[in-house]
Amino acid sequence: MKRRTMMLPSTTPQSPARDRLWSSVVSRRSVLLTGGGLAATTALAGCSFFDTDPAQSGGNGASGPKGKEAPSLAAQVEAGELPPVEERLPSTPLVVEPLNQVGQYGGTWRSAMITEEDRTWLEQSIGYEPLVRWIPGWTDQPGTSEIIANLCESYEELDEGRVFQFTLREGMRWSDGEPLTDEDFRFAYEDVNVYPALHPGGLYSLWTNVNDPEKPGTFESDGTVIRYVFDDPKPGFLEELASGTMMVLPRHYFEQFHEKYNEEIADLVAEASLDDWVQLWESRLEPFSNVDAPSLHPWRLTAALGDGSYVTAERNPYYWKVDPDGSQLPYIDEIRCEILQDIEVELLKITNGELDMQMRNFDTIRNLPVVSENQESGDYRMFSVSPQGPNAMVMGFNQTLEDERKRKIYSNKDFRVGLSHAINRQRIIDTIYAGQTMPWQCAPVEGHPAYDEEFGTQFTEYSVDLANEALDRAGYTERDGSGIRLAEGAPISMTVLVPSSMPDHLDAFELIKQDWEAVGVEANVTPLAETLYWERVEANQAEVSTWTAGGFEIRATQGSNHYFVPSNPRGSSRYGHTWALWYRGESDVEPPAVIQEQLALFDEMRSTYDADDAVELARQVLEIAKDQFFYIGICTQPDGYGIVRNNLETNVPDEIPGDVGFQPPGPTNPEQYFFTA
Repeated sequence: MKRRTMMLPSTTPQSPARDRLWSSVVSRRSVLLTGGGLAATTALAGCSFFDTDPAQSGGNGASGPKGKEAPSLAAQVEAGELPPVEERLPSTPLVVEPLNQVGQYGGTWRSAMITEEDRTWLEQSIGYEPLVRWIPGWTDQPGTSEIIANLCESYEELDEGRVFQFTLREGMRWSDGEPLTDEDFRFAYEDVNVYPALHPGGLYSLWTNVNDPEKPGTFESDGTVIRYVFDDPKPGFLEELASGTMMVLPRHYFEQFHEKYNEEIADLVAEASLDDWVQLWESRLEPFSNVDAPSLHPWRLTAALGDGSYVTAERNPYYWKVDPDGSQLPYIDEIRCEILQDIEVELLKITNGELDMQMRNFDTIRNLPVVSENQESGDYRMFSVSPQGPNAMVMGFNQTLEDERKRKIYSNKDFRVGLSHAINRQRIIDTIYAGQTMPWQCAPVEGHPAYDEEFGTQFTEYSVDLANEALDRAGYTERDGSGIRLAEGAPISMTVLVPSSMPDHLDAFELIKQDWEAVGVEANVTPLAETLYWERVEANQAEVSTWTAGGFEIRATQGSNHYFVPSNPRGSSRYGHTWALWYRGESDVEPPAVIQEQLALFDEMRSTYDADDAVELARQVLEIAKDQFFYIGICTQPDGYGIVRNNLETNVPDEIPGDVGFQPPGPTNPEQYFFTA
């Protein structure tokens, strides 16, 4: 089976270099080079630099040699406000090989986010600096071949995955100029990640031993070499770190908000009108909400979330990466991200050429014609973004709902099978997704190590006869005067929660309601803002709810795979809320035996160090998911897309992996994006 992909219209010819970059061979090479120390940088005095106007994007007026640092920083050095660039860089800066060509300094990257809840865009676009990172050509294959050093100079996985050792870069500094040391890593781990007062619900299992979940791993340090040590193998530990897990904090700043280090913490809590120091801590740690917090990002905040209608940032003078010429990155001077309330406004700004590089939110099939047709007038090109997961829309039926009558209905597999056969998926695909996808259940797609075509295609045949047979087999043969089937004498009428941020789901349900009514089942759709949606789902109040499906990770991160096994009370709550609570040790209500068997296999997979053995266990986990049929899926996800202005497009790839675990576009190295004249 081949997945159909969306073809993006383009007015820009594809270069051979880009075609080669995303081939299966080149995708596995590192675009980041982590070689030895650079030769001493040349003196800045006497170098001629171009002028920049950070209030404008694009035309940055390049007129002279690039030099070893941005002109604005060179001026601060000249004025005695900053130390020379060679003193601001570590002894072994990370050398970033640009995608297509070495860039030049200048310009402001204009982007947008939809409400302050869309902070993920900031985290992924300008805040992706984990201890280890993904290569740009990530393919999500089991193992660590696609993970490379980032904050660390090098890393090793020792003792069959029990010890993770990282050699730090000497001389690295925070954005305020203070040294980055092993103490910052110890503080983040011992005083934050495994500090009991900050985790009243229990420690995140990434930090604990597999066979003793109450016991965290230990942190060790030899100064420039740090280690995280566990009693048992922790396969997936590096993968989770590469997905952006927080491993370091500037102790010199954050210790003032920690009870362990500040005896007068109560005074700060009172000044902030908060209840306790934990609330104070969380408010200061919230990503992109605190301009005072030092960072290791390419740009440092100048206006944070909550400060106004824009989040702004300027280049970090102590950023620790350079290009092949030894010039300090980033190339772009400033970041200006507007906080919008409506996707339609974002779309208008894109077509007007007011945003420079943008992904997320607007990239729907319904908006594709508008975005494509305005490429020339908006002076931008489009790039493709691979799907985030295997399914564009799945529906979870709550089998642990407190309402006993409805719980029995939703727990009946034949009921779900009947509703699946009743859906005319091709009509939805043609109407909502422009014919760009294919019928598919909530199952891994082709290319996944545990791919099973039968899983993805089961019960997808559109057949009113098969639907009625299954619903009759489920025991719901009686109907009322309007043709709606009865359960315990009452009509079967379902309330379906749909996130209002997913208009394609709302549109699709206008068709699904007709299909289900034709076989005697009534559905009432309730659109909800995401915050309220999650409140109801996680409170076990949702009968049926929709979302897009996530992929199945062999090297499972701690909250993943809940579409296939009830491992996380968030996503799993759409079909098995109390099962997930039981798995997390938060409920005494035992799941059915087959669910317990599946969870045990899942745990074994997560703790199996050999990748081939882990894949075999994954197949067993998925076989149970296939048999249980937790979700009804509609179709594969279409490719997404993004836009980049033509004066910024040189080092922006033509294709970016879209999976959330990849943190797009972070691993494509936005610090090497640059504006041309």
